[in-house]
Amino acid sequence: MNTNRLALRTVSLLLLMVFGFSLSGCAGGAKLDAGRMILPVELEWVKNEKLHGLETVILAGDPSTPKPYAQRIRLAPGTRLEPHFHPNANRMVTVLQGTLYFAYGDRFLEQELRALPPGSFFTEPANAPHYAVAGNEEVVLELHANGVDGTTYVEAQESH
Repeated sequence: MNTNRLALRTVSLLLLMVFGFSLSGCAGGAKLDAGRMILPVELEWVKNEKLHGLETVILAGDPSTPKPYAQRIRLAPGTRLEPHFHPNANRMVTVLQGTLYFAYGDRFLEQELRALPPGSFFTEPANAPHYAVAGNEEVVLELHANGVDGTTYVEAQESH
């Protein structure tokens, strides 16, 4: 019996030490993230004329670094996103509001657009051209990806 108790105590002590070391090594010894909560009314949207005039807000992370980030994207009714692509991988998008008409390809072909209502999900593979148009109501998307982010328009690339 005593041998079993000693073995159990030793294993417990080792687990506590390993767990403690792993916590102290998180993010180079930085403190654990306390978490973040944001209400919709607290979002500070930024208009970006270079990106079809859409509005964005960063929820977490930094798209300019090679780390995960989360971003909301808001498109006015009828906004047309010409064929473009992004260099970063693992771009995952959920439609939160409105209907987005979306397709993959380097030419804007209206017949290829697929209606994506709220709750729909799609991915944007690295360097894969795609295009979209917002329906007749505002569209809000939530993007989760790894940076570094960027946008290249297919037409601009072909003209060079």
